[in-house]
Amino acid sequence: MTTQGNRPGESPFRTGYILNPRLDLVWFLGLPFLAVAIALGFQMWLPYVVVASVNLWITVPHHYAGWVRSYGMPEEWARFKDRLVLGPIVIFGLTAAGLTWAPITLLLMVTAWDHQHSIMQQHGFSRIYDFKAGAGTPSTGRWDLALHWTLYLNMFIQAPMFRHLWIRELHRMQIPVSAGFVETLQQIAWLALGIYLACYTVHLWRLVQNGGRINPIKYVFIAASYFLWYFAAWHTNSILIYNVAHRIMHGVQYMVMVYVFMRRKADLKVSRPGFWSRLAGKGKLKWFLVGGGAYAIVVQLMINRPLDEFGFGVVNFAPYAAIQNFNIAGLDYAASYALFAETLIAAYALTHYYVDSFIWKVRDKSVQKGL
Repeated sequence: MTTQGNRPGESPFRTGYILNPRLDLVWFLGLPFLAVAIALGFQMWLPYVVVASVNLWITVPHHYAGWVRSYGMPEEWARFKDRLVLGPIVIFGLTAAGLTWAPITLLLMVTAWDHQHSIMQQHGFSRIYDFKAGAGTPSTGRWDLALHWTLYLNMFIQAPMFRHLWIRELHRMQIPVSAGFVETLQQIAWLALGIYLACYTVHLWRLVQNGGRINPIKYVFIAASYFLWYFAAWHTNSILIYNVAHRIMHGVQYMVMVYVFMRRKADLKVSRPGFWSRLAGKGKLKWFLVGGGAYAIVVQLMINRPLDEFGFGVVNFAPYAAIQNFNIAGLDYAASYALFAETLIAAYALTHYYVDSFIWKVRDKSVQKGL
């Protein structure tokens, strides 16, 4: 990315937004703090099943948004057809092999890829901030990527949630790790972070000296993202908080970006119509959301996950114990779910009765026109 030089006395700062100031404040700058607040509330009031529920209602629909973006846009399908066909075949084959012969190795690979994917998404948004502001230099992208990796690896080494996991895994593998070694590694990580931040500051200084521009909103975004990760990873009982907060931030930001991208394509009429155009455009947001919810339900039923996850643990289908004093038999899991399903059917019927009670008033002039 190239920038024009600054005129004498001109500020080196130039703001640019992914969407606009108001929407960025909601979805990219404020969402990490809201996600942490939601996660803290879940930790206080709800059971651990909320992690799986957030995965169902946030992570799965964000996958759906990606499928619409890649498979539902004719231009993208034409450009990447080979990758979109062969890639999933290879991945499914390797996954099946991993589950059969090396499940723990597969789990570690998936986990590592998930962390890399999270870093790259936030890095991608950072690049969009510079692009929108006309900021940075051709090398700024590399500096930013190294910044993300340095911050994230420091958290992985330092934060209790991650530190306890890799220490346990090393002990399980019978690799001796002393407390002194861990402390030294942590000190090295802090030192490496400090040195890199100093080097990054020099990069920014040189950028300004050469007439480049800096988008301060990008750094607010990066700070907000790492506030979420660092706070959650250091918090007591942080596995729940980290997973809920991270998945909300990651999934929602991705879905917002995909929809806005498709909406702009639809408004400008620069892409061929396809499945995507049925979900994006003026008045079509509801269909995008309905599609994501339906996809989540289908996936949940296909993989036969516990039905409790539909209701964040608030609505569950745990067996009802028998009541001996009244000679009432117990309800097993299936019977409890059948009772819940019957309740839903009755609720739909009652809602239908209620709405019909006022939408079909014959004395209403608008009803008369329709009749």
